[in-house]
Amino acid sequence: MSTTLKDISEKTGFSTSTVSRALKNDPRISEETKTKIFSIARTLGYRFKNNFKHNKVIMFFVSNPHESIESDEFFSIVQRGILESATEKNVNCLIQSIPLSENFDNSIIPLDLIQGIIVGGIPMPNSMKSFLLNIDVPVVLIGKYSGLEKFPSVNNDNMRGGYLAAAELIKKGYEDIFIITGPTRVSTFSDRIEGFMKCFKESSISTKNIRIIEQDNFDERAGKEAVIKNLFKKKTDRTAIFCTTDWLAKGALEGLNILKIKVPEQIGLLGFGGLSFCNHLTPKLSTISLNPYLLGRIAFLLLDDLLNEKNEGRGSIFVEPTSTMRETLIGRKLK
Repeated sequence: MSTTLKDISEKTGFSTSTVSRALKNDPRISEETKTKIFSIARTLGYRFKNNFKHNKVIMFFVSNPHESIESDEFFSIVQRGILESATEKNVNCLIQSIPLSENFDNSIIPLDLIQGIIVGGIPMPNSMKSFLLNIDVPVVLIGKYSGLEKFPSVNNDNMRGGYLAAAELIKKGYEDIFIITGPTRVSTFSDRIEGFMKCFKESSISTKNIRIIEQDNFDERAGKEAVIKNLFKKKTDRTAIFCTTDWLAKGALEGLNILKIKVPEQIGLLGFGGLSFCNHLTPKLSTISLNPYLLGRIAFLLLDDLLNEKNEGRGSIFVEPTSTMRETLIGRKLK
């Protein structure tokens, strides 16, 4: 006799309607509940239907999202790219995250249920890296992580993005530049800075007037703190701030407002990320824009190739950023 929704309901303690919604990947059902229901359903031999006809389940796991995956615009868009791709291939996707303040508990990864993992987020705890290196499940990374080079990955081209940022500031005549960044031990930030410096050197412009202010975090609070505590004892009318995330730039703008320093009249400001709030700030934030939706789509395609034992799902793929210039930078006449 085949397993029914009622059988799963009795075993899990959830109502049949909740079980039904979970098995249809209804977004109203929490990921924790879905994981429990899917695991029991598989144990009982339930025959998956509709978008589970191939009986494949993957997990998208994020370390240190900005508050949560849902409120982290970047990873919520990555998630949309993954989920839309998974739906097209009749694959179910579970979602999980771990805040930076928590230790990684590998029991939250249902290895008995999933066939593959897509993972991203910065920084990534060493305990999580060790876990990934010791499981027999295909893994695809979103981002570049030291020690995990054996896994296929899709990455923002952060060096190229830093290069574009510098090119915009040079073109507009800024000469005195502060870089506010998250921890440079994280390759995401060190690559952006390396690309920035490379552009100056290739343009035969000295980097002596570029000062780096490294913060422990890369959120709004860190950007505001960097401006208020460190920045403007010696400011010129050719000063600009390059922030290695839009969140840092948003905080920097708030700090500048507190100090009554006008943007862009007295100082230029450039972010990195292309998040939607950039267009709703006053003034609108110039930024280096990324494509998180495409990252999600490509990450799923890489994992799907691995699940189907194709060789295409190997190596690293880089997605090019673009410049989005709005109101926080203005052209300066060169001396």
